[in-house]
Amino acid sequence: MKNKLIIALITLSAFVIGCTTGGYESPDDFSDVGFYNSEGNTQILQKNIYDYMTFSDLSIGATQHAWTIETGNAFLKGPISRVPTNLEGMIINEGDTVSNAKTVNVFFRKSGMQKVRLYNEFKDSVAFRGSRGGEDYDWPATKVGNKWVIDTTFVVKVFDTIIAELEVRQNDVVIDHKSTDTIYVEAGESLNFIDKTTIGEPTGRNFFVRTPVVPGDPSTGKNVANSSAEDATLLMKKLGVFEGGITANRTGETIPGDSDTYVFPAPIKVIPSSQPFQLAGSIYELPNETIRLPFNGEFVPATGQEAFFEVKVNGSVFAIESVTVNDTDATFLDIKLVDAIYRPDVITVTMLDGSDLESTDTRTPVAFVDEPVKMNDINLLVPDIAGLEQGSLWQPLDASVPITLSRSTEQAATGSYSLKVEVKPGTPNATWFLANLPEGLVLDPNKEYLLKYKVYVDPSSTSLPGEIGTWLLPNWTQRLWGNPSNFATGQWVEREQVLSGLTSLTIFRMRLIGTTSDAVFYFDDFFLQDIETRP
Repeated sequence: MKNKLIIALITLSAFVIGCTTGGYESPDDFSDVGFYNSEGNTQILQKNIYDYMTFSDLSIGATQHAWTIETGNAFLKGPISRVPTNLEGMIINEGDTVSNAKTVNVFFRKSGMQKVRLYNEFKDSVAFRGSRGGEDYDWPATKVGNKWVIDTTFVVKVFDTIIAELEVRQNDVVIDHKSTDTIYVEAGESLNFIDKTTIGEPTGRNFFVRTPVVPGDPSTGKNVANSSAEDATLLMKKLGVFEGGITANRTGETIPGDSDTYVFPAPIKVIPSSQPFQLAGSIYELPNETIRLPFNGEFVPATGQEAFFEVKVNGSVFAIESVTVNDTDATFLDIKLVDAIYRPDVITVTMLDGSDLESTDTRTPVAFVDEPVKMNDINLLVPDIAGLEQGSLWQPLDASVPITLSRSTEQAATGSYSLKVEVKPGTPNATWFLANLPEGLVLDPNKEYLLKYKVYVDPSSTSLPGEIGTWLLPNWTQRLWGNPSNFATGQWVEREQVLSGLTSLTIFRMRLIGTTSDAVFYFDDFFLQDIETRP
């Protein structure tokens, strides 16, 4: 009676790599099948180009056995050190695509989907038992004539080396950054860097304008502007000659990493501006109650300028403690007041003529009167709950109910994203979706908090739920409940409420009531803030 044996897949993330030069051992009377590779048992394996992977056949009793690779790749001689330095020098018989060794080291020199085939013949019926994605499976041999065949192909996605590329625009005109001609930019103006990298499947990038790097001196190469956006606007504020470029990268839990930095030949020279030296945006309050004034150029160091500024708080002039040029970024002036300021305050700033303030390119700042200050608006909720611009922590409480949550660009109150909630008939009378706060919040029961969010009822909705309510855990406090039938459709509606007596917040829950609902909602700008009151 013929033997039929089944063995389990053995997967090793790393193991001692054997030599591939040994000959194939003749089978005995016992038949068994098994194999593993150095990268696991995913459906498609992944490697960087010019890297290698080890495959080992554990089968016993095979009458025929062979590994086959694609032309252009190669077999390597082992053993291979943990950090090999010269894989090309370890190639066995350049051009060979078939090996009868039990263990092979395959050197990938071609990008794309590469195949490694294992072919075994047995005189008995055998089967391979494996596991993939948490599910077990059996793979029996196929009978071909009077023999039993296990013929399998490993698919390896080989990532090409990243080659970083970019496009540079100035005033919407493409610049030839590959020439050595200087790119002139006035202080306060900008350049646009656009990622054009395609080779190597990058997942991100960083554009930079920096002081030139001196070989061997790590203190050089300091950024004066940078961005990770795919289409980035880099503001040039500091005078001098700089170099520009891009670092394109590939990162992820399951993909092999890589990066490439390209510094283009054309130098960037930032020259004095022909424009007025003036405010370059809104004046705003920092969390430490500093009032920051952004300008379109850098200041030279200066002190004793307090007499040339006037700050009004709720219509009254407040004493100024200091006016300083920011140490880190000289395009900012920082004002500190003697007395404390509070979030509800209405603050304006006036700058008078006659100060000693001057830009690094010898311009005098333009005076202004009663410019408003944007007060620091602290949101206690993390961005992935509040606005979803970077990601989303929102999820349904029960994945089996007919409610769908997605991070959508179809509607947004601010930014580009919002939380899209689609409700279909058949949902439970109380349907929940929620967000867990990663670290939770400790709240002061003696303080009041402002809770608000914005909701957009899509006009396509045919049957709205009877109530939308907000619940704050662990207190199980219900807030902001209301009937969405009373909300305007096709526009953003802001809902807010003042809370008190809260001690903590770990889970932010939303509840929809109604089993016949057939509606689409968008939610954005979830906001929680402690309310400050001037004494």
